[in-house]
Amino acid sequence: MSTLKAKSSKRKSDESLQKDVSKDAPPAKKPVFSIFEKPSAKVPPASIIWETHGTSFIVGRAYSPQTGSNIAGFDLDQTLIKVNGKHKWPKNADDWVWWSPKVPARLKELSESGHTLVLVTNQNGLEGNVPKQEEMKLKLSKICGQLQLPMWILINRSQSYYVGDAAGRHQGWKVGALKDFNNTDRKFAATLEVDFYTPEDFFLSQSCPDHMWDYGPFNPKTWPKDSPLFSPTLTPLLPASNSCEMILFVGYPASGKSSFAKKHVLSTNRYEYVNQDTLKTKDKCLKAAEESLKNSKSVVIDNTNADKATRAPYIALAKKYNIPVRCFLFMVDKHLAVHNNYFRAFHRTLVELESPRPSDSATDSDQSASSSSTPKTRDEAPRDRLSEMVFAGYTKRYQEPAIEEGFSEIKNINFVPDEETRE
Repeated sequence: MSTLKAKSSKRKSDESLQKDVSKDAPPAKKPVFSIFEKPSAKVPPASIIWETHGTSFIVGRAYSPQTGSNIAGFDLDQTLIKVNGKHKWPKNADDWVWWSPKVPARLKELSESGHTLVLVTNQNGLEGNVPKQEEMKLKLSKICGQLQLPMWILINRSQSYYVGDAAGRHQGWKVGALKDFNNTDRKFAATLEVDFYTPEDFFLSQSCPDHMWDYGPFNPKTWPKDSPLFSPTLTPLLPASNSCEMILFVGYPASGKSSFAKKHVLSTNRYEYVNQDTLKTKDKCLKAAEESLKNSKSVVIDNTNADKATRAPYIALAKKYNIPVRCFLFMVDKHLAVHNNYFRAFHRTLVELESPRPSDSATDSDQSASSSSTPKTRDEAPRDRLSEMVFAGYTKRYQEPAIEEGFSEIKNINFVPDEETRE
């Protein structure tokens, strides 16, 4: 690592030095690593190799790191750095200082002990904003330039960990401490299956008591994997005979409806598939459903169908042809649906880091469409991440289905993750 010079203390470290230096001599100079200096234009930014995956996932490698190392992972803002002042948001690529004077020395120790350093940071407003992306890249180059330490990723999880400030800590977890704005860093570490530390714990040895933080309303690690696929179980999921029926799905976007349809309904080759993502309008969905019923062909309606008004035309259509209509209600709340939304959008992106594949866009919401008439699988195309407004809109419109609407049966469909397909 390259070094810079800095003024040393006037206090001499031993008697021999005192004998060699006169009282009038200038203070002795000692070499120190550049990481102990404040950010400065004199230290050149690091040369980082950047890769962009999708529209919002950017990866950089600095100083030719060795792969296969133990990982020391860190969040960036409020963990390694903070703004240079009392304002909340950084003004430019130079508006930062180390979160603590201990940070650079600790990172150097980790690098020298064989850890590969990984920075993971979420930054608002980067998606589709090239100037802002370039400014962030410059900022990271300057930070890495101050450290001059290799950074990249291939994880030995048993010897790795992640440090971040979004830990779900309560207000007052230590004297004067505010509530954490989120718990996403803790969840990120749990997803990676690595140990987690807060910057206070890692750099300052200030731990948070277990009762002073929480994981939030949904924890995938504790989600039951042995629930029955559906209930009630007194009747089968699908009738044994080839009698014609309509199945109407009700559930959040990203609640597993399309995957369920593909695996448990369409695989029988007895049902036509109707989905507003593919047909684009409700009128076309109703027309396709009627065409199936006219031909005595069962049909499954794979839309969110949140409220009575949306469901009513389908129920009326089934009654017109004297066809029973059943409701499949997907037992997925907003928190799980949002989790699934992120997982299905980014899981494919992470796979592409090792095995890049062509991609196109497709979603599973009522607000978007694709060109296929059958559900997309993960091998066929990635999923776009849906806006939080989509989930808020469903929550606002939702009315619980009732037999009185005209259903012959309502089945609750439980979310049972498929460990093999990761769906």
